[in-house]
Amino acid sequence: MKFDVVLPILGFEKIKSYELEKIDELFFSLENKEEKVSFTLVNPFVLRKYEFDMDLEIKKELEIDDTKSSIMVLNPMIIKTPIENSTINFAAPLVFNFDNGKMAQIVLDAYEYKLAEKLSEFIKD
Repeated sequence: MKFDVVLPILGFEKIKSYELEKIDELFFSLENKEEKVSFTLVNPFVLRKYEFDMDLEIKKELEIDDTKSSIMVLNPMIIKTPIENSTINFAAPLVFNFDNGKMAQIVLDAYEYKLAEKLSEFIKD
């Protein structure tokens, strides 16, 4: 599904839209073909308990109605070899509103949410 950016991904402020594609329950791909930019995203709720408060201004930008909006939160991942060494950024989630096709990256407190947790921390033997 195509999403219009209302609050940009840090470092990619000029990109105004992305295509989101589900790979499986854990992994998603976010891509802008014109700029040849892509990200691997992770569903944090598959890995652990994850919650945060969303600022009212961000909710307004995304036009989120707490009672009925269909939203998804995903986190950026840096792929490394082996895959277990890949890291997940829990401090800068991406929020997608499926009702209106809007997305935003929000930045959380880096002291409370880690910037780079290894995937291996969540893999059970």
